[in-house]
Amino acid sequence: MNKIKTWFADNKGPSVFAAVFVVLAGVGGWFAYGSWDDYSAATQTYSDAAAKLAKLAKQSPPPKEVNLYKLGKTIDDEQSALNQLLGTLHQYVISPFASLEKAKSQDAPQLLQDALRAQVTKLKGVATTNGATLPSGFYLALDEYENRLPAPDDAISLAKQLTVFNWISEHLISHNGLIIAEFSKVVSVTAQNPKTDRKALPPTTSQKSELPYETTATLKLSFRSDQGSLREILNSFSQSPYFLVIDFLQLQNTVTEPPRRDSAGQQPAQPPSGAPQDGQSSVQRIPIVVGREQINASLRIRILEFPDRQQNHSKAAK
Repeated sequence: MNKIKTWFADNKGPSVFAAVFVVLAGVGGWFAYGSWDDYSAATQTYSDAAAKLAKLAKQSPPPKEVNLYKLGKTIDDEQSALNQLLGTLHQYVISPFASLEKAKSQDAPQLLQDALRAQVTKLKGVATTNGATLPSGFYLALDEYENRLPAPDDAISLAKQLTVFNWISEHLISHNGLIIAEFSKVVSVTAQNPKTDRKALPPTTSQKSELPYETTATLKLSFRSDQGSLREILNSFSQSPYFLVIDFLQLQNTVTEPPRRDSAGQQPAQPPSGAPQDGQSSVQRIPIVVGREQINASLRIRILEFPDRQQNHSKAAK
């Protein structure tokens, strides 16, 4: 150790030069390493851009200015058609029953309950007159509000449900002999379990996009009728002033076995007077057996509404 100190003391010039050389070499190596990283990143970026350019060049049609103009025009046409469709769907507006939107918020629950009770009584009388049968405890799918008032914030939405439920009920009981087995509202899972202990997951891309419609309610319906009444009921749903979506439809014939061929009798058909004699072509009338069976129908109907969100946002901004 003493010899090294003695050598540095005797050779100060070369020692200083060696120290400076080591420092400069370290700095130069650090700059070279950073430059190499920058060079590698630039090379990778250039390779990716060249690959994208080659891929675009192979596309048919190529992304030229004319093709981009056609694409933009197509997108504009599709957006215009979509806006026109949404404008048509916005016409499916559900008005609250008994014009409850004009009532005061504190009076709306009592008015809704009174209107519901009066309408249920009216429908029961109409059903008896038309020969239709309502389920036991029928209360227009709003049984929970028979003996208690709804919350003031829920009065308007319930009044909209009552409007559609009443419309469906009137069309059902207008058919003679129709038997309604079930008329109930499907409670959503979120309404049944409003609080969960699980940590909320971040919304996905599909969840972030706002749907153009709102589900007012879902109705579960079961009834028995003849084929003609069922056809008229389904046609009335498709032509209703409200947007009704049948999510589920199950039909079951009350007679599970077809009629036997010999049930119409074995008597041969007698030729009418003036019919051609033997040896001449004649057409035998085929007996047709018409059954008196009925159909059990089960449906789940979603009631949708398409609010004009753009108009609502403009009103809120004002």
